[in-house]
Amino acid sequence: MQAQKYLNLLNQLKVSKYRNSSQSLCCFNAQKGSEYNNNLMVVGRAVNSWHHEFELNNLNVESMVEEVFRQPTTSECPLKWVEDSWGSQEGYNTKSSAFWRVIKQVSQRLNEASSTTGWASKIVWSNLYKIAPSITGNPSDSLCDKQFTYCNELLLAEIIEYRPRVIVFFTGLNWFNGFLNESVSLSSNKEHSLVEAHGVLKINDKDVKIIIAKHPQGKPEAEMIHEILTIASVT
Repeated sequence: MQAQKYLNLLNQLKVSKYRNSSQSLCCFNAQKGSEYNNNLMVVGRAVNSWHHEFELNNLNVESMVEEVFRQPTTSECPLKWVEDSWGSQEGYNTKSSAFWRVIKQVSQRLNEASSTTGWASKIVWSNLYKIAPSITGNPSDSLCDKQFTYCNELLLAEIIEYRPRVIVFFTGLNWFNGFLNESVSLSSNKEHSLVEAHGVLKINDKDVKIIIAKHPQGKPEAEMIHEILTIASVT
């Protein structure tokens, strides 16, 4: 289901009137940890550089989708790099990212982990927008608009496939608004300052808890973690 919806996304983007057809872009798809236990899914806004680079003016849609969804030849966890890069002195240091620091604490506590390692393998990580600049920076408003409908469908397909108990969106309401509108019931969080809304997503016979938090960068992380865990733990 995800691959077909991704095919629709790229086909539409290719024929759209996106003005910068020679911009270097990248494709992201949801990453499921090898020990994922249907407990926690985390969603960001968009990647800040990734693999699967392309330009719209020479994109082969079928080949790109095949590349994005190609099954790995090893059993290595797709999120192993997150922990391997923790404190790295070269390249990207995930410990320097407030996004990953908060996710680490939330994953460890929701999964009641006794070890300080293995937390990344227990989550699914996705993003609202799948197409982003390949080097750095969020997609422009124009690029977001061109892919929104298909990314919304992809997000719902991911949730149906992975069936998490809790989804934490580290996006802020300003980015989340419009997504999952037909399926989710949200209420504002006046008693919390960092979790902006929470509610329930109805997926077939399952209720999925939805938490919309601000992006962690520059925010008090301990307070954010406490707010998320307080809501996530309520049954």
